Amino acid sequence: MPEPLIGIGLPVYNGEPYLTRSLDSLMAQSETDFELVIGDNCSTDGTEEICRELARKDPRVKYVRRERNIGVLGNHNRLIKETRGEFFSFASSDDEYHPDRLAKLVAALRAEPGAVLAFSAAEEIDEDGDVLRVWRNSIRTDHPSPVVRMRAKLAGPEENLQLYGLIRRSAMERVRPQAPFKGSDRVTIVELALLGSFVAVDEPLLRHRQHTQRMSEVVDARAYRMREQGTERRFYLPNVEEGVFLLRGVNQAPLTRGERVRGYASLWPWVWRNTIPMARNVAHAGLDVLRRRH
Repeated sequence: MPEPLIGIGLPVYNGEPYLTRSLDSLMAQSETDFELVIGDNCSTDGTEEICRELARKDPRVKYVRRERNIGVLGNHNRLIKETRGEFFSFASSDDEYHPDRLAKLVAALRAEPGAVLAFSAAEEIDEDGDVLRVWRNSIRTDHPSPVVRMRAKLAGPEENLQLYGLIRRSAMERVRPQAPFKGSDRVTIVELALLGSFVAVDEPLLRHRQHTQRMSEVVDARAYRMREQGTERRFYLPNVEEGVFLLRGVNQAPLTRGERVRGYASLWPWVWRNTIPMARNVAHAGLDVLRRRH
């Protein structure tokens, strides 16, 4: 088959409640030159049947059932390699998409050759599809300076819908796989921001569903790690680990010497905000060691 313009990766585990609505909105896109690869983390509900039926009907859809549950982030990482196309996008099994979403995001990237990612405003909806609020970007990820873009993202750490925009594959393949700690999506966005600017389409082309079964609702970082890895770690330092990844991101980005120095300096506000959490990480790790010895 010829390579599609867009490769969409949809990770799913037991997504039956909202999956059909999500898939219907994807297949109704006005931009039809795409391939959808569904990575199923061994669902135990009706997810497999829904996906296999769609794959039988539409040759653009490929269904992949994992050999075992490899975790949310592991599933995301594999889908990047399993898809093809000049552009890449993650899709969610519980979100819905405006019919012109892909077309408008492609046009936005075409109009800005130096941009690596295009994303849109979003309606945040509840379980029934009722609109809770409209989210619009408020951080300066469109700035020409990579350091300013990184600083803007670090100042607004909870704004992560950019990762569900449309990304140039050449940029997506340059960032490191997401690591199994809570907040790794923030690191990925920072690394993309260091590679190029983001384009914001100020239309709610995404309907982002909020519900209690979302992985983001797992608040405890240790529980998140357990769900992602399936094993306990002797030393668990999530905030420290995020800081190390951010530092490595600046170190590996294609920056001038001056930009790199400013990049390191821009990490200081993050370090300041995370000083107490990192200290707690170390204290908890020490207590874990003492418990194991006794």
